[in-house]
Amino acid sequence: MRKNLLKLVRVKEFSPEAQFQDPFSSFILPNVICSYCNDCRDLDLCRDSSLLDQNWRCGVSHCGQPYDREHMENALLQIVRQRERLYHLQDLVCLRCKQMKAAHLAEQCGCGGSFRCTENQFDFLAKMQVFLNVAKSQKFRLLEDCTSWILGVTKLSQ
Repeated sequence: MRKNLLKLVRVKEFSPEAQFQDPFSSFILPNVICSYCNDCRDLDLCRDSSLLDQNWRCGVSHCGQPYDREHMENALLQIVRQRERLYHLQDLVCLRCKQMKAAHLAEQCGCGGSFRCTENQFDFLAKMQVFLNVAKSQKFRLLEDCTSWILGVTKLSQ
């Protein structure tokens, strides 16, 4: 069916135009547990309409208890700090032979190729921008300060 639909709009099946692209980035906070009914669910912080309206309540119909916003902000802050730490401690990969850098002081690979980071800086900045947008929309001041500082420092080091 997908192939036939692409023929109707005159797009080749494996062309870049046929690939799905998310219109905007989102973040799902995993395993949020209600303190009252112990319901566990994942919260989409950028797409859930009740969360966008600052209505942080349990989704179970008979419960409706509010979530602890301070706990949510701390969980997001831990995720941001972990992603920053992983970005700064990432491996380097050779552009030519695709092997990971093994020697700490080597400036070039044994094959003569140069090294680059495994995670692109622009991808990291895009992820941090999502957290900054969540912090601004939900009025999480500590998260906003942390992500804006990370974005400022990372952009300065370019």
